[in-house]
Amino acid sequence: MAVDQRMRIRMAALTRMLLVIVCLGVLYAVADAGHWRSDWTEDQTSSLSPSSTALLAQLDEPLMIRAYITSEMPQPYAQLQRYIEDLLQSMHEAGKGNIGYEIIDPASDSNIAASLAAMKIPKVQVQVIEDDRAQVKQGYLAMVVEFLDKKEVLPVVQSEQGLEYSLMRKIKKLTGKGRAKLAIATDFGANNKETMQQFTQAVGEDYDVVEFAPDTEDVPEGAKVILVAGVRQNVSDSWRYRLDQFRMHGGSMMVLAGQAYPDMRYGFKVVAVDPYANDWLLDDLGVSVEPGLVMDQQASRITVNQQQGGFMFRSAVDYPFIPDVTDVNQQHTATEGIESMTVPFASPLATRQDQATPLMHSSEYAAVQQGPPFDVNPMTPIQERFTGLSLQSSVLGLAYDGALHSHFTAPPAGMDDATYIDKTEHSRWLVIGSLSFLDDQFMQGTNLAPVMNMLDWLAHDEALIKLRSRGVTHRPLVKLASSERLFFKSLWMIGLPLLLLCMGLARWWWLRRKRSKA
Repeated sequence: MAVDQRMRIRMAALTRMLLVIVCLGVLYAVADAGHWRSDWTEDQTSSLSPSSTALLAQLDEPLMIRAYITSEMPQPYAQLQRYIEDLLQSMHEAGKGNIGYEIIDPASDSNIAASLAAMKIPKVQVQVIEDDRAQVKQGYLAMVVEFLDKKEVLPVVQSEQGLEYSLMRKIKKLTGKGRAKLAIATDFGANNKETMQQFTQAVGEDYDVVEFAPDTEDVPEGAKVILVAGVRQNVSDSWRYRLDQFRMHGGSMMVLAGQAYPDMRYGFKVVAVDPYANDWLLDDLGVSVEPGLVMDQQASRITVNQQQGGFMFRSAVDYPFIPDVTDVNQQHTATEGIESMTVPFASPLATRQDQATPLMHSSEYAAVQQGPPFDVNPMTPIQERFTGLSLQSSVLGLAYDGALHSHFTAPPAGMDDATYIDKTEHSRWLVIGSLSFLDDQFMQGTNLAPVMNMLDWLAHDEALIKLRSRGVTHRPLVKLASSERLFFKSLWMIGLPLLLLCMGLARWWWLRRKRSKA
């Protein structure tokens, strides 16, 4: 009797399990056929973003997207192919009939491979395990966006992250009425395109980048944003006046300012700027660049060379003059969704503008090294640097959106006064307390998305800001006190084994009691 009862229980459990599996299979088939989606990711990265949906809904002409994907690609490329199919289907539905798409296997037709070669789309090489050995397989993972007689190419799709943004960027470029113009103000030691090549290349797809010398040249016609990448000397009145009137006429401006800039040609050293180089910022924008350089114990790690005897060693050290900034203002459009960035060799900022908004702070474990001169030797122990200093957070970035008064009551001598304005009701500016924020060595990794978002906010073109930082995550470890570290060590090393032991003893006692009753 007991054996029959156990068999009935097992059969009932098996029947329920099979019924659940069948129901899940039917539900999956129906959802797949009807393109039902439920996105449980933290940032909804597997669903089309609202900004993308709004952009696609505005299309008034048909647009075609062709994905060239070699079939039977190994993982993770097979999963990427499915993501591309789902993304294109979502875009088709959002486009309300104006978005078409096609997924093509280039191996099915030799003419397709020839046309891809003409578009300079390369094959990608992936390693697969077949017949118990590693082999290299070649295939295509490319996308082409066509609109009217224009075409944009994504030659290699490497991952799901950033794909939606890349597609929207191409679509916006094809269907837009033209790109905004970014003017870089030179003179007085400010960086130019030559010294910011990676930045210029990165923004070149969205902005027409031009240079001009405000001391002697007018602002280029059509410029929406001016970048002042760190002046190092006291500026002239004509330089200030041209930028001032650009702001009065509704233009936006991004300024990099600090007390020193790095010079890595002969090791780790910084050079102080002219003591009066930042005075114009206080007079014109109400922003003060405070003395000193920020040091942060929440620092980026760099690799340095050490020579001991006749040998050269490479060491990775935490470098406090390149803070890993995670205290980013999530309420401001320019930095919403940005979790971290590096602000190298930064100086603290202060403002007398009530409506100016802090964009980023150093951590609470930061201090300010006074100077010049500044000691930035990376081999100095980090704890030694902070001995005797008070730790406090510093403002590293400010943004302003509102009314602005001109510093000038009249144009300087020799300047045209026909277009002079003394006030504007709407002006945007942004100040970062780092002269090297856009230098080539710092424009990799986490800094590109924040810079693009800031420029888009200044240009009043905010459609892609949320999308650009979507799916980009940075989760630094929280710094714990010694007592907290001791608590968690004891919990995992002693507490968890004791908990498992107690659970085992409790189950043994329960089973023994059950047998005694039987």
